[in-house]
Amino acid sequence: MTEKTGVHDLQAQAQILSMKAWLTHQPGQPALHIPDYQRPYKWSLAQVQQLLLDIEQQTQATAQEQGASSYRMGTVVVHVEAAGVAEDGANSRVGKSEPALTVRRNIVDGQQRTVTLLLVLHALRNTVTVLPPLQWQHELLKLNLFEPQFAQAESKRQVQANYQVIARHIRQAQWGQAQVQFLLERCEVVRVELHSLTEAFQFFDAQNGRGKALCVHDLLKAFHLRALRPAELALRGQAVQAWERCSQDDLERLFARFLFQTRQRSRGREAEFFGKRHVGLFKGISLERHAAAPMSRTWRMLDDAVHLLESHTGTRGQVWPCQLDAPVVNGLRFFDWVQHYWGMGFHLKQEKDQLPPWAKKLQQPLAEEAHEILLTLGRYAGRERKGDSHVRAVFDALLMYYLDKFGEQGLSQAVELAFAWAYARLLNRRVMVGSMDKFVSESGVNPFAVLRDAVTPQDFLGMALPAAFHGNSYQGGEQSRPKGLAALEDLMRKLGYWLQTTQQDAQKQGAGESA
Repeated sequence: MTEKTGVHDLQAQAQILSMKAWLTHQPGQPALHIPDYQRPYKWSLAQVQQLLLDIEQQTQATAQEQGASSYRMGTVVVHVEAAGVAEDGANSRVGKSEPALTVRRNIVDGQQRTVTLLLVLHALRNTVTVLPPLQWQHELLKLNLFEPQFAQAESKRQVQANYQVIARHIRQAQWGQAQVQFLLERCEVVRVELHSLTEAFQFFDAQNGRGKALCVHDLLKAFHLRALRPAELALRGQAVQAWERCSQDDLERLFARFLFQTRQRSRGREAEFFGKRHVGLFKGISLERHAAAPMSRTWRMLDDAVHLLESHTGTRGQVWPCQLDAPVVNGLRFFDWVQHYWGMGFHLKQEKDQLPPWAKKLQQPLAEEAHEILLTLGRYAGRERKGDSHVRAVFDALLMYYLDKFGEQGLSQAVELAFAWAYARLLNRRVMVGSMDKFVSESGVNPFAVLRDAVTPQDFLGMALPAAFHGNSYQGGEQSRPKGLAALEDLMRKLGYWLQTTQQDAQKQGAGESA
């Protein structure tokens, strides 16, 4: 791909490079450089571990001729800069008898991956202790690797911490020739070169500013397609077609608002912000025969039994037993898992004066109180506010979790409990960004964790909840309260979850919570 930049009359170029070509300095070529305007190196230990595991899995799949011939690791953007050349193209060194201009490739996008992969290669080099080295070790040692320089103390600390993690992982996992050759020769990046810094930043913004959450499920789709076993490859088209029938916006909502939130909150973790760093949460168990862990063998036996049942009944993709908090099984079963929760309909928007779409599918009608709660939540004034939406997301996720685990048994009571717990926070104080994460951790009871450990519906339905009350942020009278809260308060009173307090008591209570 080539195109005119319009600034220096030079061409922008995109080229697919092996990791060896990207990370090493070739004679006569501009050297890589991390410019001062780059943010610090700050990849977390979890991101590093995930990268290492991805390389291991792809190395193994390629060795067994189950994976693609190459493994694409994204796009890197570089600004080709000639020292002394201004943005308007004028040469500020004209008239000076100085050496030729220094040309370098400034990394605009891709620093985190690049530095981490360099650390991997350095750690691999340090495993070479036998002299003379083997041929592949000799080739590794003589590479002229890019040596980044860091001005920020934060970057230096993170480089040291991540190097230790990488070196330890490589030693424990016994990386060798297969991993080294796969990393250098089969792993690739798409390098985009631009000769205008302005255009480089514009390209970076275009790459990173669109579809932030959408990228997560797209990454998961690609990962699990690569994880398909030979016996599953014939069903790849069917899995992809089912996935593509789901709109991108609804897939984003399903993952962020339900699948991610439930798995996080049941473990007591923050769940309001779903991003690329959480992609590992939906990567799990491999059913390959070489996966000898006892848990993997158990799930493989289940997969064999389900496959036999599917072939006899013609119910492909409808029999796999799904649980929100169960381990994810890589490959085809992941797509079955997602389709199951898509089919529940929780991600669909509730229309005013109607029950939510998932509730319309129930075999048994809800009790009067539960029916009223759901209708009220779909029509009260202010339900579209951001804070109210955060609370509704937690309420919906908890009900989806309950229905997924215990079905319709006790569901009406579960609706009451979910409402009394989640909306007590909204009636007490204004809900801001991050409020629900804090509420779950500090409310004294985490229904998601209770439900995770519940064996019978009563284990969940029997939990005690504190009463709701007015907090100090609503003490300016009815005029200071957001619209619609009166309808929610009336429901709380009707259900017996409202704490009757004087204004002075409420102020003390609210002050205590704010402390």
